[in-house]
Amino acid sequence: MQTLRLCYIAVTLMCAAFASASENTNNAEQVSAQPSATIVLKKEGTPLAQYRYIDVPFKPYVDELRTPTGRNILRDAPWDHLHHHGLMFALQVGHCHFWPEWDNNCGRQITTQIRAEADALETKLDWNDPQRTLATEVRKINVGQGDNFTFLDWQSTLTAVSDTMLGADNPGVGYYYGLGMRFDETMDKEGRFFNDTGKHDGENTRGDERLKHCRWMAYTAKLGGQPVTVAVFDHPSNPVPMLAFTMGESGTSFAYLSATTNQHRKPVELKAGQSFSVKYRVALWEGEVSPETVEKAYADFAAAAGFH
Repeated sequence: MQTLRLCYIAVTLMCAAFASASENTNNAEQVSAQPSATIVLKKEGTPLAQYRYIDVPFKPYVDELRTPTGRNILRDAPWDHLHHHGLMFALQVGHCHFWPEWDNNCGRQITTQIRAEADALETKLDWNDPQRTLATEVRKINVGQGDNFTFLDWQSTLTAVSDTMLGADNPGVGYYYGLGMRFDETMDKEGRFFNDTGKHDGENTRGDERLKHCRWMAYTAKLGGQPVTVAVFDHPSNPVPMLAFTMGESGTSFAYLSATTNQHRKPVELKAGQSFSVKYRVALWEGEVSPETVEKAYADFAAAAGFH
């Protein structure tokens, strides 16, 4: 991370006692753990995203992600799918699912440490089943502004505590696991997906759900009556090319977009101490933009070998 005055928060949490996080009072960069247990990430003083990490039932996540004019595109815990939390990252580890939140046997991502600066945060998490820690994660998130768009970069590195497997033990389950986002309710109708291949086809999984190999997948819809475009970018350094999951284009259901790693078909085996790392960018524009505009923004991200 860039060298700035950091707000450092060491968090030692029991599964049922998230409120025990300690807070550093140095907020010179206007970054701190808020009373609501969130961190607001800003670029040049402009709020672009909000990360929620304590008062969460199963996993920390981004519950606000804003366009260049400050409009939030995300929806948290809608009535139809309470386990959909804005922008979230979850996989299956061993036999434990971390995406659904249907009962007490579901996995939990527990924040153990977090530090933040104005436009970035780094956090450590334990991925726990009801009995033990299955894996640890180092998660890095930063925000920024490009040419008429805002963006959020997300990197997750999972390290196995003991020999395990990332991916579903049932090929019909978990095909949408990964870095996924649920959109504002007004974006659920009359939206349109497009990608770098020029075709929105791919494997049909159910209804209008599709899985598509692509370098980036974009979605255009109206947010409160005014169009926005959001895209997720795969990074060429990822060990598994992105398989984008999309749903909702038919208008018969809500809209959803995930960057997945095809682990429902090809699980990743990890020995104790081995790691699996992915990084993606989510970019947002006001209005409808062309595939050429998205491709240019993608190329800049793909050319960056490092990560802030």
